[in-house]
Amino acid sequence: MPPDIPRIDRRARGAVAPEYEDSGLFKGGVIQVQLALVPVFGTTSRGDCSARGFNADGTEVTVVFAGRRRPHFQALYTQLRYMYAQAQHKDVLLGVKMRDINSIQLPVQCEGSWRAQRQQDEQGQEQRSLHFMVARWAFQAHDGQTLKFGTAPLLSSKPQGTAEAKRDRPLSYSDVSPAGRQGTVFGR
Repeated sequence: MPPDIPRIDRRARGAVAPEYEDSGLFKGGVIQVQLALVPVFGTTSRGDCSARGFNADGTEVTVVFAGRRRPHFQALYTQLRYMYAQAQHKDVLLGVKMRDINSIQLPVQCEGSWRAQRQQDEQGQEQRSLHFMVARWAFQAHDGQTLKFGTAPLLSSKPQGTAEAKRDRPLSYSDVSPAGRQGTVFGR
């Protein structure tokens, strides 16, 4: 019988510095895009909040609210649940079948970083999905008020050589978008 080996803990037990957290979340640089979020929620293996969204081209995107931005997710969650309840109530009054959940969309201005995820399905085919790691976001609530949440990413600005700059250049929206749309790249 093999000896009992303890699991390796990937994360430090103590508090993580915001600069360290953001350097892991926003590796590819920070851009600003508008996404349409729908009331479909989930969590990642690390306990981060996520919501389904669509970019301007209609491509499905998983929007991830990670790290110290998780508590700020509650207001967005509440707004999307409110929109879902309103749509459900209206459809019941009209006596029609509940509409497709993807048609209930909230436009959200997001600032963050794209990540392309690759996974294999049961048949061994590679599946690619888009994830957007959010730093800050803003949306208009049902009462017309514009609400802003999140915190600006704290990224270190260290000088890079030309070889490193090519390898570590900011990931733009065109790198992961099937239609090649480019977002605005912000300075650090």
